[in-house]
Amino acid sequence: MDINVLINQILILFIIITLGFVLKKQNIITDDFKKGLASILIQVTIPALIIDSILKIKLDRAMLKNLAAATLVSFLVFLFLIIISILITGKMRCSRDKKNIFIFLLAFPNVGYMGIPVVSSIFPPEGVVYTIIYNIVYNVYLWTYGVHLFSSNKNSKIEWRKLLNQGTLALIIGFLLLTIRIPLGPVRGAIEIIAEMTFPVSMLIIGSSLTTVKISNLLKDKYLYYQLILKLILLPLAGFLILKPFKLPEMVKNISIIMLAMPCGANTVIFAEKYNGDKLFASEAVFLTTLFSLITIPLIIWLIL
Repeated sequence: MDINVLINQILILFIIITLGFVLKKQNIITDDFKKGLASILIQVTIPALIIDSILKIKLDRAMLKNLAAATLVSFLVFLFLIIISILITGKMRCSRDKKNIFIFLLAFPNVGYMGIPVVSSIFPPEGVVYTIIYNIVYNVYLWTYGVHLFSSNKNSKIEWRKLLNQGTLALIIGFLLLTIRIPLGPVRGAIEIIAEMTFPVSMLIIGSSLTTVKISNLLKDKYLYYQLILKLILLPLAGFLILKPFKLPEMVKNISIIMLAMPCGANTVIFAEKYNGDKLFASEAVFLTTLFSLITIPLIIWLIL
């Protein structure tokens, strides 16, 4: 990939994130407005992007083979992240609560808000479909292992119903429309325009979320630096070295590495709040990794492409 194109895409991302930060500081983006934007993103624009991306691909034997490969690799990637996270935290001298947050932060990257827009900006529509596979597998692990991690000894049940969400339904609808080939007329154009909203809306949300953490607090916790180095540098590099020898579809392999390079997912903060975990540490890690990912993601993409 042309490095100038990559730099341009990341600068666009950075500018919109900065705009979101400024708008939140000016209280133009309020907390309620941000929640509304997040609902639009999750319930409308991302499903539209999924359907739009599927309708642009050519469904043949090679594509089905690639989808199967993406599904298998994504399951293995998340399993790898969980195992590595457990091994690392076993050496840490801190509370069990902090260890659980640390595992969650490492194991569940931001493959949605950050992953989908980044992939859609540098790969053809086929790449977005593979990223959606990652998001589905992410949810499988999130609502099984993730719930277990936070709710051990709290008698909480695995929330299987969460696996059927807007993303899963959009994937089913997209492949159904691709298979039966119903003429959609102006609906098709509307889907495409709504899908294009995903990138700016998600970046505005990320930017507005960066205003909640005090920079001075980030200098006091060494575990934040461990999280930063592991999440944004060591894990994606390890993924690159592990996946490189395997004869996988090139796009599936590259997207897998990019998913490993994503910052910590905001779901960690939500889960920490729900299960009375260390919400402050979770928020600071999400902030720090998101901020520095603007530098590390293009470097990882440059390395693999």
